[in-house]
Amino acid sequence: GPGERRMRAPSTVLWVSLIGAMSFGLFQLKYAVQDREDELARLNRDLIASEESIHVLHAEWSYLNRPERLAALAEKHLDLRSMEARQIGSVAILPQSPPSQAMLAGLDRQVTAP
Repeated sequence: GPGERRMRAPSTVLWVSLIGAMSFGLFQLKYAVQDREDELARLNRDLIASEESIHVLHAEWSYLNRPERLAALAEKHLDLRSMEARQIGSVAILPQSPPSQAMLAGLDRQVTAP
């Protein structure tokens, strides 16, 4: 009857509104997830590029630090000579310096500590 029709109309409007709101929410969620997936793909590409750069830098570092290369550069630029026996001394030839106030204070604290 007519009373039944009046009851169906508000419930139909409610269901249509609810379905519309859910559809809109799912639409927004779909694009938010798609944006996150695009960002994840970009980050993965950046990570792979960084790893490749690190690999190249390690290879360059290994090449530049070869002992024979470093020895040649040191010989060319540093004018190093072999050590002679006369250059070696003993601790006894080092001058004695008086103890500093800080050193004395530290020793005093160690002696008086419980």
